[in-house]
Amino acid sequence: MCTKGREPDQAMSPGLEQVRRVSPDAALQALLTGTGAAVGPEFFRALVRQVAEVFRVTSAVVGERKPGQDTLHPLAVWSQGDFREEQPLALTGTAFEQVLTQGVFHCQEAVDTHFSEDGWLRRLGPGGFLGMALRSSRGEVLGALALLHDAPLEVGPPDLALLGAFASRLVAELERLQAQAGMEQARDFLRKVLNSIQDPLFVKDRAHRWIVANDAFCRFMNHPEAELLGKSDYDFVPSHEADVFWRQDELVFGSGQPNENEESITDSAGLTHTLVTKKAVFTGADGQPYLVAVIRDITEYTRLETQLRLADRMVAVGTMASGIAHEINNPMAYVSANLSFLREQLSQEDVTELDLVELREVVAEAIEGAGRVRSIVEDLKGFTRSDEKRLGPVELPQVIDSAQRLVRHQLQTRARLVHALEPVPPVFGNAARLGQVLVNLLVNAVQSFSVRDPERNLIRISSRTNGAAQVVVEVEDNGRGMEPEVLKRLFSPFFTTKPVGEGTGLGLAISHAIIESMGGQIEVRSTPGRGSTFRLVLPVFSEGVPPVGQGA
Repeated sequence: MCTKGREPDQAMSPGLEQVRRVSPDAALQALLTGTGAAVGPEFFRALVRQVAEVFRVTSAVVGERKPGQDTLHPLAVWSQGDFREEQPLALTGTAFEQVLTQGVFHCQEAVDTHFSEDGWLRRLGPGGFLGMALRSSRGEVLGALALLHDAPLEVGPPDLALLGAFASRLVAELERLQAQAGMEQARDFLRKVLNSIQDPLFVKDRAHRWIVANDAFCRFMNHPEAELLGKSDYDFVPSHEADVFWRQDELVFGSGQPNENEESITDSAGLTHTLVTKKAVFTGADGQPYLVAVIRDITEYTRLETQLRLADRMVAVGTMASGIAHEINNPMAYVSANLSFLREQLSQEDVTELDLVELREVVAEAIEGAGRVRSIVEDLKGFTRSDEKRLGPVELPQVIDSAQRLVRHQLQTRARLVHALEPVPPVFGNAARLGQVLVNLLVNAVQSFSVRDPERNLIRISSRTNGAAQVVVEVEDNGRGMEPEVLKRLFSPFFTTKPVGEGTGLGLAISHAIIESMGGQIEVRSTPGRGSTFRLVLPVFSEGVPPVGQGA
């Protein structure tokens, strides 16, 4: 007799001998002590053995049904006093299908005659059978626990209750394993996502130690992940660089605000890399703050950018070449003439006191002319120098003077320059790079004029403070001006309105990048036929406090 989905009859069938069970107290004690310390496969093996001994049956089986499959996978099989290996069981037409469908299925005897295709029954216990479905806390069927006996198997309500206790313990372990598998899948998925990111990425804990590092970061550091995790910057880079990284990380930890800055790092070969690092802080499940960072190695980009800026300066020097030559030739002409006159006079034997006064004046003029040449050469050296990395205090009046001396010849022949320069504090930046911007703006202003009386062409350069933290420099002209369509593309690389051969289209794009790299802004307003005004907003230099966006 087989029963499905209900408690079996308590009355014994004629001729059937009830199997003697251990006491309920002993059974529960066995459940607690036999499976308390085990997990995973060992847990299932310990439990089926305990079940078989408690119910004193030939075999006990626990199997798992995986989602979407019509198969029962054995987790542990105890039979005839030993563990056995069984292949997965196709459920259709089996006693285990009845267990999973009905929840509880009991057949007192000759169970194999009802399920002739069930291979597990023939091998493990063809007599009595009792099975109970393992349901999760959400009602999902996770598998089955079954008792198989080679003799009739009579059970009552206490037996079902006891089997239910074992089943509950099984469900708890299966749900734990499912949660663990889910976590491992999520961890594996996250790992694949992180490793698919081509930029180096890492996560640090509050002690500034790496706890996550993707493959790109490991390659960048030239160390495997196992050597990086749990360590800090101080274990791999020079201490002065690690100090910078620590301060930048601490700034993000302390403020809770994202940060982007430029940093330098020396690799194991002694080569210095320039990095742009984006950092943000988040709170983990444990309530502790963590810092995530993505870094980009811009060493090659910076090198090319430096070369491009220098090339643009050479283009500007080429544009100013005739004017510079004129500025040098003029003083050199009278230096040469005065020296020739001096030589002639000194060759005479009767040099009078009056002659000596005149000779002193000639020497003074020659020295003055040589000084003008030296000044022009110094301006050119400052304009073309390549100390791009050094950022610090810049005296703006000196930069303005140097820039206008370099374009003085063009200004003298094409326009009239006026000043409105107020006293301003030093700004944060690089003198050569800032000079490059001002030369570009002055040359563009000169080239904006049509052929007309130079006295009508006006260029105005002004400077003033804008609050306590900014200095404003403006270069204004009353030239042709620009249409709105031109203004939209003005700072785009290679965009130019000049004829072929007169411009590269890089000057303003590079100027824009230079000013932003110093933490400033460049703005322009223009009216067709009335001229243009370029406005530089520069941060005031403050010792130890770089402008927003600048690294330490």
